[in-house]
Amino acid sequence: MKDDTIFNTHVRAGAVAAALLVAPLAGHANTGMENLATGAKAMGRAGTAIAIGDDTSVMNTNPALLSNISDARADTSVEMMFPEFGYRNALNDTHGKRPIYVIPSAGYARRINSQTVIGIAMFNEGGTGTDYGMLDVDNALLGGSGTTAIEHFSQFGYMIIAPTVSYQVTNELSLGLSPQIGYGMLRMKMPFANPMLARFGAADMDGSDTNFRLKLGLAYNAAGRYGFGLAWTSKAAIKAKGDVTITTPTGDMPGMPAQSIMRGQSLMDIGWPSSYKAGVFYNTGALGRITAEVQRVRWSEYFRSIPVTFSGVTFNGMPMPNQSFTMNIGMQDQTAWRIGYEYPLSSAITLRTGWAHGKNPIPAQGIIPIFNPIVEDHVTFGLGVQSGRNFEFNLGMVRGLKKTLTAAPMHAISPDAANSQTDMAFWSMAFQLSYKW
Repeated sequence: MKDDTIFNTHVRAGAVAAALLVAPLAGHANTGMENLATGAKAMGRAGTAIAIGDDTSVMNTNPALLSNISDARADTSVEMMFPEFGYRNALNDTHGKRPIYVIPSAGYARRINSQTVIGIAMFNEGGTGTDYGMLDVDNALLGGSGTTAIEHFSQFGYMIIAPTVSYQVTNELSLGLSPQIGYGMLRMKMPFANPMLARFGAADMDGSDTNFRLKLGLAYNAAGRYGFGLAWTSKAAIKAKGDVTITTPTGDMPGMPAQSIMRGQSLMDIGWPSSYKAGVFYNTGALGRITAEVQRVRWSEYFRSIPVTFSGVTFNGMPMPNQSFTMNIGMQDQTAWRIGYEYPLSSAITLRTGWAHGKNPIPAQGIIPIFNPIVEDHVTFGLGVQSGRNFEFNLGMVRGLKKTLTAAPMHAISPDAANSQTDMAFWSMAFQLSYKW
């Protein structure tokens, strides 16, 4: 009878994870493109989860912390993000559309002996996205005339499945290993300069890829009084292969049709970068617990310059040679700092708050309206409620404070973005429900 109960528990946990895995996923910028937190519990304390954590979200922060699980637990969390972005140049002044990004996660873990805990979880690691609808671009920048309305849209997300094992070496020291399967997807709609026709074209590109990465963690906990954690994550290449269509209105140019259409397959060499993270905590007792972290994310590994190849190309139905070029975004490595605080209002209620800062990694030469992970400062709040022995509810909120960046006069990607201004801010709220047994 006990074996049947265990089997049914595994089936239920797997069903929840699978259901969330096929749900609509979209990511947006928090610290760079990385989500500020995994799960509502960590969100309330500014995402600090390298030195402390006792739920399954630690499989995506510091897998060594999985040793804090006493027996078994399952967690589900849904984050809703409300971005506020804006774009201004000589022809446009808009806040664009206001999508709501839904970011689910789920995990299950179980202690199999006094030293070992195993688990599996799925998360959205992060991403970025905007939707401005149609914006005007000036063909005079290419020697032509008139303006062309072109859709500006982006969606990039990176999701992972994280089987994890944590081993408790001593009462204070634990090690963790998480070999992860990743899935990256993107779609971009943006201007494409066509100097031959002296016109801007409308480019529509998409792509996706699966990959593999590794996460290692270490955690030291001195009987809950103080401790520290370390985590390293390897990089993961994403060969985003998909389709590309570029439509260029040619107006009244002699001998040219009303529109020129190029079709083919696109390949964008992007990825998710490696990172190093360290955290500490100190428990003051009745006055609560303080947590702090520093992290280094190596965005330059994939987003300093993005190689793009168009193959199998046809232009107005005629075969064309393959084309290759580079999007020189110039994204830099980023150091981010976080500090969080938890206060036990009662034995059942915990209050949380925090602050996170990471310098904008996008230089003025590379900022474009559809790629704007530029928010630097975040303020967070959280509430945790323990209901009996088994159920736990957590709420987390983040305010990403508004950041404005002015693009350089000499732009590395597209002349229509020169001297433009891009704004970014957001609200985010997460709900987490946990069951322990």
